[in-house]
Amino acid sequence: MDHIIDSIKSFIDMDKETLDIFVSHLRPIRVPRKTILIKPLVKDNNVYMIERGIARSFNLINGKEMTSWFSQEGELIYSTNSFYGTTEGYENERVQVLEDSLLYYIPIPELKGLCFRHIEISNWLRLLHQKAFVEMERRLIYRLYMSAEERYKDLYQKDAGIFQRVNLSYIASYLGISPVTLWKLRKDIK
Repeated sequence: MDHIIDSIKSFIDMDKETLDIFVSHLRPIRVPRKTILIKPLVKDNNVYMIERGIARSFNLINGKEMTSWFSQEGELIYSTNSFYGTTEGYENERVQVLEDSLLYYIPIPELKGLCFRHIEISNWLRLLHQKAFVEMERRLIYRLYMSAEERYKDLYQKDAGIFQRVNLSYIASYLGISPVTLWKLRKDIK
């Protein structure tokens, strides 16, 4: 569980007792690649943490897959509606595991209970969500004024390794460009 623990420690100096309590609530699950872990219109009552593997969040709109997020080692996966609300996921919301993965999960009500009882767990979760919110806002703003080349370079600078682990059509969708445009950018920039 090294990636998960390292990720938690990178956000907050959680005392050992609280960290041990949190970790004791995590349950392992092995998930084969290409599994749709979170399905549309299904209430998923768990938050997943990636120990090994990578996943993508995407929506199917008019028959076209639109990747909105990638999650890697030490990061969370969850259904937004199930986590923040009390309803099933969005009608198009999906999360797909892209590699054979080792995840740890905790039921949402259990995690919320830990947050009420342990301020450090609550603060860690708040910091994670703040980071995700800032990243989503940054991506939205960048898509309004950055060229395709600038968006590609930005992602490459932030996470070059993702290009080795993820189908390039998923990356193109994430960047808001066609696979052909991504291929040309990669060819021209090398």
